[in-house]
Amino acid sequence: MVLKRLYEVLKKRFDDGYVNSPLDFKYVTQLKFVMTTIGSWPYKQFGRNQLAPIMSMYNAFLILFGTIMGALAFNYIRVNRVKLSFFDLGHNILCWIFCILYLQRIVTARTRKYQETIKDYLLDFNLFYFKGRSPYAAKVHAQIHIISGMFTIYVMWEMFIGVSLFIFMPWFNNYSRGMFGENRPENSTFEHSVYFYFPDTVYSTEEGYWMLFIFNIPISYVTTIGLCVFDLLLCLIVFQIWGHLRILKHNLQNIPLPENNIMFSVEENNNIRMLLKDNILHHNFIIKFVDRCSDAFSEYLFAFYLFMQFITCI
Repeated sequence: MVLKRLYEVLKKRFDDGYVNSPLDFKYVTQLKFVMTTIGSWPYKQFGRNQLAPIMSMYNAFLILFGTIMGALAFNYIRVNRVKLSFFDLGHNILCWIFCILYLQRIVTARTRKYQETIKDYLLDFNLFYFKGRSPYAAKVHAQIHIISGMFTIYVMWEMFIGVSLFIFMPWFNNYSRGMFGENRPENSTFEHSVYFYFPDTVYSTEEGYWMLFIFNIPISYVTTIGLCVFDLLLCLIVFQIWGHLRILKHNLQNIPLPENNIMFSVEENNNIRMLLKDNILHHNFIIKFVDRCSDAFSEYLFAFYLFMQFITCI
């Protein structure tokens, strides 16, 4: 009873029944906004031809900027590898790997197969276009819609909290150590969220600290978004695939039996043939979309699994 009441509340909260396209869903609007901040939303595929070149140039700028910052971060590790503690060295290596992953993902956003897959996901494959086929399809669409909306909000808050903690925890540690007071500890250096191969004054003076602190805010933001929002996008696509499979399974399990429990009549045979044809077409439709997704995100998944292998096993 409580779960049913909770479901009704969530259904009302995430209701988008008045929209004419999945592009107008609240969670898709949020996804589009965040992906736009890293130049990774395929505006051209959705008819925004004037905005598409601007996003492409912005994406290229982020790739160039990220490459330079990645090189500076790697050089910092190379030069200071002997002086850094085990913990600090691990932190810097992880940040550098995150930078590589971020670059791989925003490069993926430039590929045509990625852009076409996002278009297919929203304008062709989405359960929004299948909810009118049966009451069960409408039910599955509503459930997947709620799950997608909740998961999007969860990831958005996760990114916001993660970026905030990543940026402000070093500041708090510096404050706790008295680094901003008149009696600073001797021979001390400031702690930062990300380190680059910059002059020593950046790490030893308060003016240098604030310069790098401000500099790290947009870097930390775009890297976090680049890491998390692509995972969110892929999860939303998986939810849609899951919904289609549920509908297909339900349709196969509910093919009517013969009325006389022995043989189908000619009319029943024709109906069964049409039902099987619809299910086969639906199955092929799902498989083709999954294949396109696998092709579009193949390098992305390879880099992700390689990263997980590195941090969990090595």
